[in-house]
Amino acid sequence: MRYPVSRTRSRAFTLIELLVVIAIIAILIALLVPAVQKVREAAARTQCGNNLKQMGIAIHSFHDANKFMPYSRQDTAETWAVILLPFLDQLPLFSNWDMTKNYYTQAPTVLAQPVAVYYCPARRVGAASLLSTSGDVLQGTTNPNVPGCLSDYAACTGDPSGVIDYLIGMGTPPCTDADIANGAFVYKGGKMKFVQILDGLSNTLFIGEKHVPNFNFGVSPDSSVYNGDNGASHRQAGIGAPLAKGPMGTGQFGSYHLGHCLFLLGDATVRPIPNTIDLAVLGYLANRRDGQTVSLDF
Repeated sequence: MRYPVSRTRSRAFTLIELLVVIAIIAILIALLVPAVQKVREAAARTQCGNNLKQMGIAIHSFHDANKFMPYSRQDTAETWAVILLPFLDQLPLFSNWDMTKNYYTQAPTVLAQPVAVYYCPARRVGAASLLSTSGDVLQGTTNPNVPGCLSDYAACTGDPSGVIDYLIGMGTPPCTDADIANGAFVYKGGKMKFVQILDGLSNTLFIGEKHVPNFNFGVSPDSSVYNGDNGASHRQAGIGAPLAKGPMGTGQFGSYHLGHCLFLLGDATVRPIPNTIDLAVLGYLANRRDGQTVSLDF
């Protein structure tokens, strides 16, 4: 006995049903995008913190080997970002840096060699944002810019009550002991030891995320971190030097992470410091010798 074959005709979506489906998909995407952005930001913040942690370990290794801290910079020559290279698993790059030459006469291939740990993933995207386009001109000349690698981090030379990173006798008028840089990092020749950080390693800023205004990557003051001839490698913090509140803000240190800036402290811990921190408190953290200890329970 043969049974008749049932034939059903598939029904297409009506216009209303299609619009409902599209609306549901749009709602799901609207819910998903912020979640994805939060995950990306969390990952970027974690990697940024890991970068600072590696630099902290490198500074301690440098101190163990040399019995003093890395120096902030030397005029027209190298910075802390160069002399830390062997302690960041970058010995081949450091070996190609000629310590008898200034920044401007180093091999261009050396100046253009990026180091991943010096970049925050929340900011730099693509090779175009890794080299300076201005700001690396030999002081007192009209020479062309000498491109070099950038960085999202700067050493802390103290609060603005100290004079940049100078040593006694430098500058015009000459810097005195009263106004010498009061941060952990000082100019070459100042062999800063951990025991000289009188407020304690856990109460003193070492390195933080530097402010790069308005996404102007590679444009002065975001010049090469390798160049001791400019101020790209160091910053101050405190009254007169606030944390920038995002890319469009003003300040010396500053992050593209929402609401805070990551800092490495002297004990090699990494802490997020709110952009809204009281400037006097920020200055206490930047100054290694003011006798002010700060609770970091932000």
